Amino acid sequence: MSEDTAFEVGRLYGPLRAISDTLAASQKDIFVRLPGLVAYYPMGIRGNSWAIEHGGIGYHLFQAGTCPTGYDGNSFVHLGSGVNYLWNDQSAFGITGLETWISSSLRGLTLGGWFMIDSTPTTASGLISKDRPSPDLGYVLNWSTTNTVGFYVSGNGASQFGVVSASLEVGRWHFVTSRFTPSAEVAVFANGDKSTNTTAIPASINVSTQDFEIGRYFNDDNRIIHAKARDVFVCAAALSDQLIEEIRVSSVP
Repeated sequence: MSEDTAFEVGRLYGPLRAISDTLAASQKDIFVRLPGLVAYYPMGIRGNSWAIEHGGIGYHLFQAGTCPTGYDGNSFVHLGSGVNYLWNDQSAFGITGLETWISSSLRGLTLGGWFMIDSTPTTASGLISKDRPSPDLGYVLNWSTTNTVGFYVSGNGASQFGVVSASLEVGRWHFVTSRFTPSAEVAVFANGDKSTNTTAIPASINVSTQDFEIGRYFNDDNRIIHAKARDVFVCAAALSDQLIEEIRVSSVP
């Protein structure tokens, strides 16, 4: 490297590093500023023990088995490959959609994140859930045997109402988000494409006694997803279409 080139590299390093740091902070910032935020997980595992919550609330996720971590420009956790998923038993995840600490105009539930599915599952498998079989149904975002994403909620613990996306490709990152608006709608967003159901939507979500889980549902180890996950978030609020799209655009891998 010539002296002039070395000088130029040194001159540009500081400003470019500042821009890089700003972008990284901005990506995280859109999550931590979300209304009704209950938890945000970029998906770095600390000490091979738990996924650290970065929203400032502190509901870290424990590992069932060992979920390897990786980095492809962003940190991620690899679910599956045995009985490997993440969980937490905090009551804060028992979201009904009618939390009184949220403005009445915002009440609901929105959850999602980035997922890359290894291969088509042989049984519908959990992405994000607090759900077990009737009469203890709650809410679940899952991945089906036809590579669609489904979001289901129960108002009474015995039956669920939901919505399903179009089929998605395995082996690539997808931004998948779901939203419950009390008595009005359940919606699922897959890479910006929205699907909705407005029929017989319950006024609130039943609080299942099952743990909150990422990578499994129905208290069933046969429903563990084999996938990478990053930037998973949960809000006790019905986020707008516009805000959901802003999250997707700002956090593209």
